[in-house]
Amino acid sequence: MSNIHISHNNNDIILKYMAEAFKDTTLEFLGIKLPKIKSVIPTDLPIIDVKEEVMDFVFLLEDDSLLHLEFQTTYKKDDLIRFNLYDLRLYKKERKPVRTIVIYSADINDDNIITELRIGPNNLYKVEKILMKRFDGDRTLEHLKSVILSEKELTELDKLNLIFLPLMKSKKDKNELAITAVELAKEINDKDLKMFCISAIIAISDKFIDKEYINKLKEVFEMTKVGYLLKQEGIQQGIQQGINEGIIKAKKQDIEKFLNKKFKEDLHEIIFLISKINNIEALDKIFDLAIDCINYEDFKNEIIKIQREIM
Repeated sequence: MSNIHISHNNNDIILKYMAEAFKDTTLEFLGIKLPKIKSVIPTDLPIIDVKEEVMDFVFLLEDDSLLHLEFQTTYKKDDLIRFNLYDLRLYKKERKPVRTIVIYSADINDDNIITELRIGPNNLYKVEKILMKRFDGDRTLEHLKSVILSEKELTELDKLNLIFLPLMKSKKDKNELAITAVELAKEINDKDLKMFCISAIIAISDKFIDKEYINKLKEVFEMTKVGYLLKQEGIQQGIQQGINEGIIKAKKQDIEKFLNKKFKEDLHEIIFLISKINNIEALDKIFDLAIDCINYEDFKNEIIKIQREIM
């Protein structure tokens, strides 16, 4: 699956709006009985030895358990191994019960998808599956058009149908349906609801949209307030990054000048070690050590310790 680098690269804003889209909702319309969703939580976990290093979505539920939601447009038995690794690391981090549900797009027609992975006589891993081919995307789209274009208020079910529309069975392909869903969401009168729905559609579509549709979806996306905010955030991040790089460079130069005055030994090794450190707090600590340390070897060993701490 391709990645349009919108939701992952601008994770904070997308998750903020998406969290509001799903807050206090259930996913019963998909046939899932769950407590209400409280929030979306970050999916970054320690690096693991699989190709995909980030889970799709994790929701905190009202009963303080976690819902791990995966969106798939293909089916491979090895996916269960990957999901199992995710869940083990998620549980290790959060210490909360994890329920994993895999949502398969309408492209998947196999009703016999395996949902259990047995890796030993007493070790069984299970997920639940939802096949979106069961949902009529064309009928849903026509209903949503009639509601939104006539400026009627969207029900909770309407909102969720709009968000999941790109995954449903349709005469349109999933790429066109994703773009249609975002364009339709742009017509919602309620500004907050509009942003919530667009963010959720973008976040979910990011998991399966084909490469040739990336630019078209980006164009639609950039004409929204969320797209504008992400662009501004990118500018601010660039400015801040430039400021930080300037600070780091200046601190390294200050340390080098100080060391040249303090030590008579060849400083090439220490300067090389310091050049690999790009953490402002660590550089401040090194400068303090340079003031206090008398012995060259002791100072070098302290720098090595700092390197290990920040790795």
